[in-house]
Amino acid sequence: MDDRTTLGRVLGRRFLILVAVLMGLTALAASVAPREPARESSREATPTPAPADAPTLVTVEKALDIEAGDARLTVREGDLVELTVSGDERDSVMVLDRIDVVDPTTPARFSLLAGEPGEYPIELLESDRRVGTLVIRAED
Repeated sequence: MDDRTTLGRVLGRRFLILVAVLMGLTALAASVAPREPARESSREATPTPAPADAPTLVTVEKALDIEAGDARLTVREGDLVELTVSGDERDSVMVLDRIDVVDPTTPARFSLLAGEPGEYPIELLESDRRVGTLVIRAED
């Protein structure tokens, strides 16, 4: 062997040892470094009482069978409406620009916040027919 080959091997081994030592120091520094402090959202929040004049959210459950014809479902403005639409056929149901699929084994489900007062159609898209109307009345 000549001197160049021996020198290259020695320098290569020293370089690998240097890299291993640097990796070990990096791991050691990472293990003793302080952790990131807990964020505000992860701490237990104390509930803030609602003002006495704040409106309460009322959840209203409504069910509609598409075979029943053009049913009218009436709710009040500000209600949270949990609507279930069931039927014996497979189709897409649309109400308030939201769409879900209904079939004989699985009803379409919607969680809607009753906003602007008015009458809104509940329609089957593939059959192109109205199966109900969601009526939102103004709060009294």
